[in-house]
Amino acid sequence: MKLYKILIFTLLFLSAGASYAAENSEDALIQQADSAYSRGEYTKSEKLYNEIIEKNGETATLLYNLANSCYKAGNEGYARLYLERAKRLDPSNEKINNNLDYLSTRINDANKAELKGKKGSVTPDEPGFFGKVKQSVAVDTSSNAWAEMAATAFILIILALAIYFFNENVRFKKIGFFSAIIFAFFSAIFIIFAEMGASQFESKDEAIMTSFKSTLKSEPAPNSKDVGFPLHRGTKFDILDTQLEPDGEIGWYKVKLNNANIGWLPAADLTVI
Repeated sequence: MKLYKILIFTLLFLSAGASYAAENSEDALIQQADSAYSRGEYTKSEKLYNEIIEKNGETATLLYNLANSCYKAGNEGYARLYLERAKRLDPSNEKINNNLDYLSTRINDANKAELKGKKGSVTPDEPGFFGKVKQSVAVDTSSNAWAEMAATAFILIILALAIYFFNENVRFKKIGFFSAIIFAFFSAIFIIFAEMGASQFESKDEAIMTSFKSTLKSEPAPNSKDVGFPLHRGTKFDILDTQLEPDGEIGWYKVKLNNANIGWLPAADLTVI
């Protein structure tokens, strides 16, 4: 029995030691990445942040720092990609949203310059009413926030029912009964919104151009007709369709910038958010 306890204690000790070492290792890498960024070694900091994310997974802060490193290193495509991913994790983060707005404006300006005085549109179409609702519910608010509100509403349902069942005063019983109905309605709405947010977070229907510059094609073939004008890296698209290669890998994406710019791009030019 003593040997058994010693083994258990040893395993727990080793496990705690491994966890502590892993945390120290991550902290050391983060410090190295932060220091490299502060020194202006942006390519090095980009590499280190990528290494941390590969080992420990994505967080909004790490993606934000990685995006800043990419931007400073001159790669607006991957900077936009990582900011978009950071926004999905923390949609209300002011720093992420401000940097994303700034970068989007720069990329739009670069695309406008390609028009060279010709008529054309480089900005996404303005969403309709339902599109704006979806943006507010599923993009600008996290599913976790909706889930927390649903849990709060559920607790209020329990309290309202307690008032209804355990209070002899008719007036209070009515208040408890109708309050429970109202809280149940809001709880259901918040659950639906949470599911919408989770679905948007997991979706693979948006992509960023990470190649330097590319032009949409009318068909999924290199020699097909060009659609529109060259677009710069960092341009964001909605994915409409895919074209598979004989080996089963995606070779082309049919994408949409706006109603005037719909076409095909090689998969190598894009990275899904």
